[in-house]
Amino acid sequence: MHEHKNISIYYDSSKKLIGVPCGRKKGLQFGDCGTTSLDIYFELESGYDDDEFEIFLGKVFDACFTKIPTSEDTTAIQKYTGKKGYAAATRGFQYVYISWSKGEGYTFIPMKIDPKHKGAFVGIKGISIVVTPYSNHIPLEKGALALAFRKAMEVIDEINLS
Repeated sequence: MHEHKNISIYYDSSKKLIGVPCGRKKGLQFGDCGTTSLDIYFELESGYDDDEFEIFLGKVFDACFTKIPTSEDTTAIQKYTGKKGYAAATRGFQYVYISWSKGEGYTFIPMKIDPKHKGAFVGIKGISIVVTPYSNHIPLEKGALALAFRKAMEVIDEINLS
């Protein structure tokens, strides 16, 4: 079992979600922590409730490390949109990066487009939403991950309006 996983959640104006799991970068040894997005994705149509969102999140996290990506792989978001180039493929999407660490829980990082770097996303400075149990023996409350995701989307909306 992996001690750390991360996923990318892209969403459009209707709040339809595209979830992308991570995998180990080719050539790294098992102890190395370098990861990259896999070329697979999961979709969740808009109108989902908290339970549906959390099931979706679980599926995306469960797909982490299920394959070793190659340099020939098209990114998942390019596969989904059918567009070449990351900037073109992500145009019209917002993005939340979510990491999970054993014993620490989940961290949601709302991302924004960095105009200096050809449409690449960067974390919104100083903003992260952490969801963690008080100890390893207390489960997360139902709906906590969905609430954190909605908060991350609100931060992105506020940045985009300013």
